[in-house]
Amino acid sequence: MSERDWSSGLPATREQIATADPGVPFWCENMLFAVHDPGTNVSLWLHLGTVPNDWSMWHDMCYATLPGDEGVLSMWSFHRTAPELRPGGANTRFRCIEPFRRWHVSFDGYGLPTTNAEMAAGRAVEGVKQRFFVDLEIEFVTPVWDMHHDGMSDQGWAKEHYEQLYHATGTVQFGEQTLPFDGYGWRDHSSGPRGGGGGAPWGGHSIIGCYYPESGRGWGLGHYWEPSGKISLSGAWVVLEDGVQVHAEVVETPRLRELTLATEELPVKLRWPGGSLETTISTRTSLWMAMAKHLVVGKDLDGPGLMYVLNHGPALWDGEVGHAYCERSDLLNAFPETLHHG
Repeated sequence: MSERDWSSGLPATREQIATADPGVPFWCENMLFAVHDPGTNVSLWLHLGTVPNDWSMWHDMCYATLPGDEGVLSMWSFHRTAPELRPGGANTRFRCIEPFRRWHVSFDGYGLPTTNAEMAAGRAVEGVKQRFFVDLEIEFVTPVWDMHHDGMSDQGWAKEHYEQLYHATGTVQFGEQTLPFDGYGWRDHSSGPRGGGGGAPWGGHSIIGCYYPESGRGWGLGHYWEPSGKISLSGAWVVLEDGVQVHAEVVETPRLRELTLATEELPVKLRWPGGSLETTISTRTSLWMAMAKHLVVGKDLDGPGLMYVLNHGPALWDGEVGHAYCERSDLLNAFPETLHHG
């Protein structure tokens, strides 16, 4: 598998970050590694991005769901990172070892503990921080999917965006507890104007990716809509057993209708020329964030009630267990019941 070309024809320079001011209003660059270890049920959401209109200021957003019912850790910072340490923030480093093949991801700092009960009661409250350490080797296991083909130019949060599935191994530490990490996840890299009021207005979205290590198959989707329910972007892809990636259509994707810590059964349906997939993700983790409050942990139903929820869990494909990442947002107080094109 490691001998395959995962670039999908993209140049290696797409793995690099901007080294000069792009000169575009509200331009920024964002990189995400979201991953789950099914053995320990620990998940990580490690995000680095530049501040709109200030490409040299980097923003860490790092979250972990803890083993058992211990809740989550969260950490934010803003840092004017030295050029040789980018992409990086105050506590987070992403390093490309081989484009589209291998990266190294690390975090070394402290996070704010929030129990599940506190998350369900409201927004996280400042308190005593807890040691938080991550060291992961990333090996990509599917080809890149370039969302430019799905209508990225109409979006208000980026103009370029690609994504990929991976296997991660390493170590995590929470307080005095150190754990080995062996999991699967989703990464993306996007750039373009964000937060300037241009492009399609945000109503909600779902992003899902799932990898099947026994066969090497995988799939992913991105589905976005406006407050009216009009679909602004929709695309999906499937990687078959021979490693070939094909474009797919989103037939059904789960919506965020309520906030729950219990296991959810999230249906997904895709189809492509010569095939289809109908599966269900059984969630094992749940992390809630208030999207209008810049992704602070916890429940916040002010105004339209825009919430952002992350889940991980298994999903079957012809009896084979896959490892899925699911990211959803929606206007819970102004929910568009029907999504539609045009």
